[in-house]
Amino acid sequence: MTAPSTLSDADLQRLDDFLSSDAVPESAMDVSTLEGFFTALVIGPRVVMPSAWMPWVWDFEQGRQEAEFANMAQAQEIMGLIMGLMNRIADAFARNPASFEPVFFRDAAWGAAEWCEGFLTATQHFNADDWAALWALDAFKPGGKMDGGCLITPFLRLGDGTGLEITRKEGGVQRWVDAVVPSLAAVHAHWLERRSAAPAVASRTPLRREATKVGRNDSCPCGSGQKYKKCCGHAPTLH
Repeated sequence: MTAPSTLSDADLQRLDDFLSSDAVPESAMDVSTLEGFFTALVIGPRVVMPSAWMPWVWDFEQGRQEAEFANMAQAQEIMGLIMGLMNRIADAFARNPASFEPVFFRDAAWGAAEWCEGFLTATQHFNADDWAALWALDAFKPGGKMDGGCLITPFLRLGDGTGLEITRKEGGVQRWVDAVVPSLAAVHAHWLERRSAAPAVASRTPLRREATKVGRNDSCPCGSGQKYKKCCGHAPTLH
C-alpha cells in the first residue's frame, strides 16, 4: 500500500480518533504533536528509520509501549495514515517550504503548543548533538537571528513549559505562531545545504565475471561431455 502525500481533514480526524482511543496508551501523541514530531524528522540532519521513531508515536513519554490493532485492516489503515502524514510533510518541503501549512492552521483543535512540543521532542531524541549545534550556531551567528529571537525561539515559546509560561505572561502568542513556518523554512535550508555539501559516498565497484561465460550449447565445464544446457545449466540442477 502506498501512503498518500495528501491527507484530508477527515483523514487526520480518523487518525486522531485512533490515537485517542483505548487501542493506544494514554501517552500516545495526538495528530498535532505527531506532525510536529515528524516535521523535525523530515527536515532534520539525517534520516531516522521508522523502527526508531514508531514507538514514540504510541508512547510520547518513554517510547516503549505499543498500539493494539483490532485486525490487519485497521493496522494497514492507521499505518497508511501515519506514513501519509509524513509524506505530506516531505512533499511540502520538497516543493516549497514557505508554503507548509501545519495542522494547527487548519483546525484550532490541533494546538500549536502540542505541535511545537512534538517538534522539540524529536530534536531531543534523534540526532540531538546536531540539533544542539544548530541552535548554538544560530544564537551566535551574525544576522542569523529572526525578529525577536533565534530559530528555536518559536518552538520554545510555544512548546516548552517554561517558554509557554513566559509567553502567557508577556502575551503575543500569535507572533510566535506566525514565526513557526519561517523558522522551519530556515532550519530546512540549513540542513539541506549541509546534506548537499557532504561528500558523496563512493559506490561499490561492480562485481565482474572473471571466467569466460559458458554458452548454453557449449560443453559443460564439469567434464560430463554433455552440453551445458543439458547438464549443469539445466534448471533443476543449476549450480
